[in-house]
Amino acid sequence: MMKEIVIVCLATDARTGTIIPDAPFLVQAGRADRSGVYEKEPEVIAQFLPGEEQAPFEAEWDDEKEDWIFGKRVPDPSRKRAPHPEP
Repeated sequence: MMKEIVIVCLATDARTGTIIPDAPFLVQAGRADRSGVYEKEPEVIAQFLPGEEQAPFEAEWDDEKEDWIFGKRVPDPSRKRAPHPEP
């Protein structure tokens, strides 16, 4: 198995915009046939920062199960970091 970065997108309430933590989530992979909806992965949802709706995760594709094995959340290169204050 080879590690890959996938994007995990949490479900949000259409009226309030709040995240629904116990809802299934969407995985966007580099290959369309490996993208899909996942549920019962609380360790993935627990790694989200407050207010985030999507985040990149390290994952490995299991060919036998045709399923992702999720690892740790990785830094999002598109997210700008706050500058460090001057000493």
